[in-house]
Formats: sequence, C-alpha cells, structure tokens
Amino acid sequence: MPHVAPPTWTQPLNSPLPPEVAGSGHGWFTRYRRYPVFGPAWTRGRLRVWLPCTVGFLVLAAVAMFGGEQEPPPLGGLVQAALQLLLPLLAGPWLCAWLRRQGLGPQREWWMLAGVIVAISLAMPVLHHLGGEALKQWVAELTGAVDETGQRKRMIMALGVVVSTPEEAAAMARARADGQPQDTPWSNAVSSAFISFWLAGGAGLWAWRRQQASLVALAQARELAHAQAQRREAEMRLSVLAAQVEPHFLFNTLAGVRSAISTDPSRASEMIDRLVDYLRAAIPRLRSDGGAQATLGSQLDIVRAYLGLMAARMPRLHWRMEVPADLLGAACPPLMLISLAENAVRHGVEPKIGPAHIEVSAQRDGERALHITVADDGAGFGQHTAGTGLGLTNIRERLLQMYQGRASLELKARPEGGVAATITLPAE
Repeated sequence: MPHVAPPTWTQPLNSPLPPEVAGSGHGWFTRYRRYPVFGPAWTRGRLRVWLPCTVGFLVLAAVAMFGGEQEPPPLGGLVQAALQLLLPLLAGPWLCAWLRRQGLGPQREWWMLAGVIVAISLAMPVLHHLGGEALKQWVAELTGAVDETGQRKRMIMALGVVVSTPEEAAAMARARADGQPQDTPWSNAVSSAFISFWLAGGAGLWAWRRQQASLVALAQARELAHAQAQRREAEMRLSVLAAQVEPHFLFNTLAGVRSAISTDPSRASEMIDRLVDYLRAAIPRLRSDGGAQATLGSQLDIVRAYLGLMAARMPRLHWRMEVPADLLGAACPPLMLISLAENAVRHGVEPKIGPAHIEVSAQRDGERALHITVADDGAGFGQHTAGTGLGLTNIRERLLQMYQGRASLELKARPEGGVAATITLPAE
C-alpha cells in the first residue's frame, strides 16, 4: 500500500483559529490565544497584556526605591532590571513572528523557534555578567552616584528569593552590615535565564505544538467528513441511476416478450424465466443503499442472470464466465459489474451485426490485487462510447471514494474488436 501523507492545515497567521482549536470563553487577558502562536496577531495581543504588567512592576520598584533609605537610590540596578525584562519580552515574540512568516515547514519551524527562545534566555545572563557592571557605572556617572575615585557607590538591590545555607546567610548578613555587596552569580544566572525564557515566549513553544497537533487532527476530521459526504452523494446518485435504469430495462424486456409471444412462444417463455431469475438476483441489491460491501460471487449472480436474459432476447449473443472458485468470496463493490455488463450489451452487442460474445473473468496478480474484466467483441469505441458515460463516471467516483486512489477502472480496445473493461481492486 503506498504511503498517504496526512492532511495538513494552512492557517493564516492573522486569522482567528477555528473554535475547535482555540476554544471559547476568552476574555481580554487571553484574547490573543485565539490566534496562531507566534503569529503577528498573537504577538501584538500578548504584548498588549504583558507590557503594561512589566512596566507597572518596574514603576512599583522605582517608587519603592525612591522611597527607601538608600541614598542615592540604585538606579543602575533598576535600569539593568528593566533591560532584562523588556528585551526578551519584545525581542523573543517578534523574532518568532518573523520566523513564522518565512514558511519553513513544521519541523524546521519548531527547531528555529526553540533555538531563538533558548538563545535569548542564555544571552540575558551572559549580558548581565559581561556588561552589568559597566552599565551600572555609566548610570552612576550620569546621576553623580560615584565616590572620590570616580567609582560607583556600591548598593544592594535584591528582587526575588535567595536560597542559602545558614552559614551563607550569616556571611551575607555580615557583608550587608559592613556595607559590602554579596553576589550570588549562579542563582542570578539561573533566575535570569528562567525569567527570560518565559518572557521571550517559552510557554508558547508547548502551545505551538498543541496547536499544530489540533490543526492536523481537525483537518483529518474535516477531510473524513468531506469524504463521507462525497461517498453518500455518490451512493445516492447510484441509487437514483438504478431506479431510473430498472424501469427502462423492464419495459424493453417486456416489449421483447410481447413480440416473441406471437412469433416464438418458446423463446418468450424462456425470456420470462430468465427475467424472473434476474429479478430474484438483482432486485434486493438494487433496493439497497449501494453502500454495503458485497462479494464477487453475489455480483456475478446478477451478471449471470442479466446475460442469460439478454441471450434469450438476442439469440446471437453468447457469453461465458471464467472465475476461479476461490475468488467468489472476495470483496467487490455492489452494482459495478452489472453496469459494465449493461454497457457491453448496449454499446457493444446491440450495434453489432451478427454473432457477439461477452466474457467475464477474474484473477489475482502477483501483488494479490483483484482484476475483474468484462470483455466483448462488439462495435468497440465509437463517437458516443469513449468510456466517459454516466455509469462509468459513477464507477470511477465510487472507486476513488472507497479506495482513495488504490482502485481503478480501465477500458481498452481489443485487437479482435470490442472493448475490455477492467476493474482493479487492491489486495484485501
């Protein structure tokens, strides 16, 4: 069986997601989650939520700083904290939004998004370690918070939680009492990387994966529903066609019986017997919805009764079946073989002058595919019989719906005249 690629979903980045993916009940705070993750609309919405929160936090820190006891206040630390918060908040989502607009494909896009966010998360502690002191010195020089030697005055600015042993806590307390800052580089680096990861959109990576999986699942569900709707439509057309053909066929047969009664009573009697055989075999299946899978043997019973009736109507018609017994139980879509047999009679036998032959055969190939052929030596392809009639179109559509391109109907001109119509079904 050939590999069939799973359906994909193309979602415009600025358009809201389907409700099945985005959910409902989003308020102002989570409204941006209705859009594709790291899309422009998602990025703008997230920024409208978290930028005011971040700026508000910095304003509160500044108010507490200027209202504290330290003189002058640690403005350098405040500027550094502002950069560590605002840079990842602005740079991460916007870089990811730019990547999403490049159309990289799901796998490559995922790794690029993760790489950008991780790079920003690791860059912030490095920048803090390499340039933090220079930034504080520059701010101190601007604000005059320097000593006689021109060096900034050391101040302590602590945000968050510091975990330490009792001995480390005592040492830090003595250092504070002596006016000496106590650095905790590893804890600062870890906390800075974690905060930068979240601000840059780290949580969006998991949301991106869930969103992609949900979109693919929704595409599969919608494609399945569409295929089922098309199949029901094809079955309805087939049932309507059967309902239209059946009275026409019966009227022609009864007209033939009426004509034969006066000229050849024995043939008229045989035609009635064959008609009864055909109706017994065909009517229960023609009255079904056409959707149930049948067996090759049951479909051949209908064809056998039909060809027997046609041979009674047209004594010049000869037919035979060559089907191995072990294939009679094979699955075969209903009402297809009888349609091919009717085509062979209508377009091959009836226009031909003189004797005509129809042969029905079935066989499996090396790949176990089932080939069922209805061949005639009749008039062959003509101006109006090029293999594109309504019945043949219905067969092709139903094969496509039932087997997704793994089955086919092929019509070939035979060297001795006539047409061979072959239905190929995949191995069960």
